[in-house]
Amino acid sequence: MMKRIAAFAAVHSHLAWLFCLLLAVLGGLLAEQLVRDLREQRQLQQLETAAQRGGIELMAQTLNSNLIGAVAMMGLTDHAIKQEARAGLGLGSPELTALFESVGRALDADGVFLVSESGLIASSWDNSGRPSTGLDVRFRPYFQMAMQGMANVYAAVSIARGDRALYFAAPVYFDSSNGSEPIGAMVARVGMVKLDNDLRDRADVALLLSPQGVVFASTRQEWIARLAGEISPERLQAIRELKQFGKQFEHQQPVVLPLAVTPGMQVIDGRRYAVALAAVPWNDPQGDWHLLLMDDMGRTIPLRDRLGVAILAGALILLAGILLLKLLQSQHARIQAAEKLRVYAKEQELATERKAQLAALTMNLQKAGNISGLVATFFREVHQQLGVLQGVIYLQVQECGEQFLRLAGSFACDPLPESRLALGEGLLGQCARERREMLLDSQDAFVLIRSGLGENPAAALLITPLMRNDSLLGVLEVALLHVPDAQFQEHFRQLAAVLALNLQLASASSPAQRESES
Repeated sequence: MMKRIAAFAAVHSHLAWLFCLLLAVLGGLLAEQLVRDLREQRQLQQLETAAQRGGIELMAQTLNSNLIGAVAMMGLTDHAIKQEARAGLGLGSPELTALFESVGRALDADGVFLVSESGLIASSWDNSGRPSTGLDVRFRPYFQMAMQGMANVYAAVSIARGDRALYFAAPVYFDSSNGSEPIGAMVARVGMVKLDNDLRDRADVALLLSPQGVVFASTRQEWIARLAGEISPERLQAIRELKQFGKQFEHQQPVVLPLAVTPGMQVIDGRRYAVALAAVPWNDPQGDWHLLLMDDMGRTIPLRDRLGVAILAGALILLAGILLLKLLQSQHARIQAAEKLRVYAKEQELATERKAQLAALTMNLQKAGNISGLVATFFREVHQQLGVLQGVIYLQVQECGEQFLRLAGSFACDPLPESRLALGEGLLGQCARERREMLLDSQDAFVLIRSGLGENPAAALLITPLMRNDSLLGVLEVALLHVPDAQFQEHFRQLAAVLALNLQLASASSPAQRESES
């Protein structure tokens, strides 16, 4: 496997370089993605901690604040407040109005009022100069929770003013202990300026969501009064019946918030944000409020930082790829050198073997004596050396002024070939006339090689003219069970040349041959 990779790197070097470059780009992108994911997870964890801390701080500023403590204490200790709560006429008391103003200004409240047992605002003070005395607020959850003996913070749109506000409510008891049934509620209203400013300092985007999924406060002003999640007619009707958000949803369909109220990573307006969520338990009968914080990852994890990591990682991968490619190419060069050396050694061994075969044929032909012996000796040698299974030799003779080919001998031929061929007759005659070697495979010529066990078609026929000094002596044809390669053919030509030399010598020393030539 490693050899194949090394060979590919060496033979297709341009593709290997392209692969290294692509790998470096992909590695850089993966490194950038990994760094981004790690930093995002770390940022998300930090944001979740900030959200939990923010929820606790909101509780400290509201349900655990001095303001809720003050209204709770007034409901426990002030006799005039108790009397007014029990009477519940909704006419207002100048003495209580003055008291409420002093408490409100001391604790930065926009309004302070007393709700009687009947649900009417008995006495009130408002810094706008528009007191809410006489209003019926029995439907307000903050009053309902106070009448159950539970101090609470409630966020809603003011009926009297029409703006968003936080209501700090505590029960009023007739006795100076909270063991009896509540007879009313002391309430302080605070505007959203302080809370809005607090949200602005917590994250890139901060939301305060009601239990119904309504955005009550947000650092993005356009998101205020939007509704998280799917809006159904039943859900919208339930929100309207609460009257918690004034007339915001009375005559118009709310806009859907463009994010899911779930912690994690989200894409909003084409930008990635980390989103964290924390509960704010204000004793709202509808459930917990939630503080949602969002951080823009494009700001906290700048693109230039990620690109720097990607470039560095890509450069390191490219460098490693270049070194590996050089190593593979070097290894391939060593393999090629070793292969060339092995092939050269094999070629030298084969050349030595063929020289020995050529020498053995030369020596054995010299011992043969006459032409018949030369033919028989030649076929015996090429059968042993080259695996020739059939063959014939025809010599060119001239009688009565006519030239033709006469069979000089054959090897393993059944039936015996024709004893005489005219020049140009058949493949042998054509080879003699054209004086060129012919190689035919099984598709060009069909010859059966027979043995005692059966017969097989020859894979190739090799026909070679026997030449001496540009003179044709005859033709040689052999049948093979394999298609010869160039080296085989070259060696066969050398053997045929030795045979031609010995045939020439034998013909020159044969009186019968000399007479036939005359």
